[in-house]
Amino acid sequence: FLLRCSGCSHRAASIQDGPQSCSSYTRLGHPGSRDAGKDRAVIPPLSLWHPTHSRPCVLPAVLRQRESKWLDMLNNWDKWMAKKHKKVSIRLRCQKGIPPSLRGRAWQYLSGSKVKLEQNELDVLPGEPKWLDVIERDLHRQFPFHEMFVSRGGHGQQDLFRVLKAYTLYRPEEGYCQAQAPIAAVLLMHMPAEQAFWCLVQICEKYLPGYYSEKLVSEGPTAPSTEQGGVCGHSHAWSSA
Repeated sequence: FLLRCSGCSHRAASIQDGPQSCSSYTRLGHPGSRDAGKDRAVIPPLSLWHPTHSRPCVLPAVLRQRESKWLDMLNNWDKWMAKKHKKVSIRLRCQKGIPPSLRGRAWQYLSGSKVKLEQNELDVLPGEPKWLDVIERDLHRQFPFHEMFVSRGGHGQQDLFRVLKAYTLYRPEEGYCQAQAPIAAVLLMHMPAEQAFWCLVQICEKYLPGYYSEKLVSEGPTAPSTEQGGVCGHSHAWSSA
């Protein structure tokens, strides 16, 4: 309660201060020259974001109503996707927020991984040793204080290893990129390993094609290596440096 009250007082003070409180930032949230002659939306940097007043709490009755709507939509997904006006409704409901209890299932439908979900033969294959070693070193870095990944060799780290190893077998020409690990970890927080794998496939192929490829890594020699907590886990990422 005290946190909410302090958040309200903080917002009230920000409103009273007006644009002067963020006048040293440009509309993109970066330091820049002041432009007092123009009215423009100011987006503060992420460092000023505070979780206690970032978004109002959803009332339980509203949350239950949203869950009911999402359940009806997911149970009749093909019918919803067949009509254009219902696709617009899906987008609006996503903007309002997916209920936490249904996020894992909703992400599968929204990403298209539900269609690709099938018996995963990649899980039983041994994998390429050079990728397995890099993946193994990255496991403890992913959300180390989350209950799923806090224990070395625990079920969370085992599932994360399975998902990332399976992707190197599914796309051997791409291998493993370290930036895939936190995405796979978040997916595992909401769904089983097999479903998380196909969601990761859809993200890498449909929404971010080429983003985790070796070519992108080789063109960015200033990125740190895996041991330094860098973006991608290619062992030869510094070949062009």
